[in-house]
Amino acid sequence: MKKIISILVLLTGLASCMVGPKYSRPEVQAPSDWLEQSRFVDKKDSISNLQWFEIFKDSILNKLVSEALEKNYNMANAALRIEQSRAVYGIAKADLLPSVGYSAKAEVSNKSSEAFGLGGTASWEIDFWGKLRHAKRAAYAEILASEEGMKTIQTILISDVASLYFQMRDLDNRLSIAKRTFRSRTDYLTLITARFRGGDVSELDMLQADQQLQIARATVSSLQRTLNNTERSMNLLLGQVPQSIPRGFANTDHKEVPLIPEGLPSSLLEQRPDIWQAEYLLQAETERIGMTQAMRFPSVNLTGFLGFASGDLSSLVSDANIASNAAATILGPIFSFGANKRRVDVQRKSAEIAANNYVNTYISALGEVENALVAIQTYSEEYEARKRQAEAASKSLMLSHERYNSGYTDYLEVLVAESAMFDSELQASATRAQQLSSYIQLYRSLGGGW
Repeated sequence: MKKIISILVLLTGLASCMVGPKYSRPEVQAPSDWLEQSRFVDKKDSISNLQWFEIFKDSILNKLVSEALEKNYNMANAALRIEQSRAVYGIAKADLLPSVGYSAKAEVSNKSSEAFGLGGTASWEIDFWGKLRHAKRAAYAEILASEEGMKTIQTILISDVASLYFQMRDLDNRLSIAKRTFRSRTDYLTLITARFRGGDVSELDMLQADQQLQIARATVSSLQRTLNNTERSMNLLLGQVPQSIPRGFANTDHKEVPLIPEGLPSSLLEQRPDIWQAEYLLQAETERIGMTQAMRFPSVNLTGFLGFASGDLSSLVSDANIASNAAATILGPIFSFGANKRRVDVQRKSAEIAANNYVNTYISALGEVENALVAIQTYSEEYEARKRQAEAASKSLMLSHERYNSGYTDYLEVLVAESAMFDSELQASATRAQQLSSYIQLYRSLGGGW
């Protein structure tokens, strides 16, 4: 017994026999700087130093973000996945330790003989080749991956709430524009109808005015439908049944755009939770290579029993009936038609796939940042142009009405001016929402900063 234990202790100490590759992070070449250098970027700050509420000072939006983080079911599932991965890690840790149980036996044969037994059992697989240690490390890496996955979901959730909020406020504004246009065109149609009945204008003018009115009416209905769908999407993010969403600032209330702390491309490796998640998953797959390699070698097990055995139940528990045994077994594969080798090959390919996913996640992150920087710059320029376009279109429509009412032009000029002003106001509103959302996308692409 003592010899067996001494040998097994010696085997346990031979950590150098642990098989399997050591993890190393895949090499990715990060650019020294961003291609797009936006005038809205503050290079003296870091994205990690800024909190969400420091970007937009809208208390309603901040409240919606807080509710989403608290009640969203995807966030709840992410938390459950963390608990689940921790339980798996606990199982992997327990596998490294001896398991202790009990046994009881009562046997009566037709020869009038009896046998009774009661005692404790123990078994322990000596992790000579590192199979169980690799399993433990893989499980721990998956805990970290699930935690980073929750951060990723949190970042996506916050950006989705903010983007939907800006879309909702844009739809509010466009609906207001459409209703105002509908009222204006209704009044103008009434005026032209009266003039037609008086013989001052042709029926064509009246029909064209009615056509413009119906365009505005249809736009109102379309925007109401889209706004309803957007609110329902927000309800889903907030984990609530369909209900009205409170409003805060209008999109045009944000007079000053914030400076964005940019950071460097290489800092994405430290800030993006999805990149960390991809790396932890790669670590787990790498550890599983060692697990499959260890399965090709013999496993060493120690089993033991200590208890009582007797043919008489009344005297079972006594010093004279103490029974014990111990055994060490080695079990290993000899020939399995290449199945064990193929298992290692399969796991190696899984690790290669995880490595490719890691690199692809990083490259995608760089692209997202570049796109967001370009979007901030170009949407700002576009919004200024759209505002000036809408202002010019409004003046053109006023002058066209005066010219038409004075008989200096036909209704076609008014028709063109009305369409131009309506479209330009709607486009300016939509561009403003996209401009604000582009800031949210940059924060999301840089890792959150929440």
